[in-house]
Amino acid sequence: MNNVGFNLTGSGLLLLTLFLSGGISNAVAQDRPDFSGTWEMEGWSAEEWDVEPPYTQAGLAATNAWVADPLADPAHQCIFSLVRITTAPMLHEVMQEEDRVVILYEYDHQVRRVYVDRPHPDDPYPTLMGYSKAVWGDDNSLVIEAIGLTEGYLRPQGVPHSDQLRVIEKRTMLEDGNTLTLETIIDDPVYYSKPWSVTTQWKRSDFEIMDYDCIPRPHIGD
Repeated sequence: MNNVGFNLTGSGLLLLTLFLSGGISNAVAQDRPDFSGTWEMEGWSAEEWDVEPPYTQAGLAATNAWVADPLADPAHQCIFSLVRITTAPMLHEVMQEEDRVVILYEYDHQVRRVYVDRPHPDDPYPTLMGYSKAVWGDDNSLVIEAIGLTEGYLRPQGVPHSDQLRVIEKRTMLEDGNTLTLETIIDDPVYYSKPWSVTTQWKRSDFEIMDYDCIPRPHIGD
């Protein structure tokens, strides 16, 4: 089940506002859900990404540049940025500790360390995966904020983001303890006129993360 909300209102807007203002308090440790284990997406992530997001003029120009030359996409050189990986329909494995959550992605072998209750560096060096910190919400959801990202694309269909992108992810366990929703909020004032979001649903999986083989194509994009 995948849903896109380009008009970020209600809980999504409140979540973003509270996180940026530091207004999310920590839940009691013993009540926190355990996200440890391997997760697979229910459905296919690309199904709901065909709606136009709220581009600024700069964002629209970046999109048109991709349309004019899609082979220049860094993915052809096996270069993928954060949201492209986190919302892809591929397995990821979570290792949850008290002070950090480590996420292993099948996609591109990426390893992500999310530090709980630790501030971001003042001037982070930009990388593909950025810097991630987290707090526990009052509803026992894990709320992750990522900054310090290099410019790239959110989707294989050429949805761009600038290096000012801030990603807020709310990972919420459902009552069965084996299903979670992942709300991803895109906050990029350079390419988008307002924050927007996509929500995907994941279930626990018995599959193991497999090797990922990406072959760069140097003759593409030159």
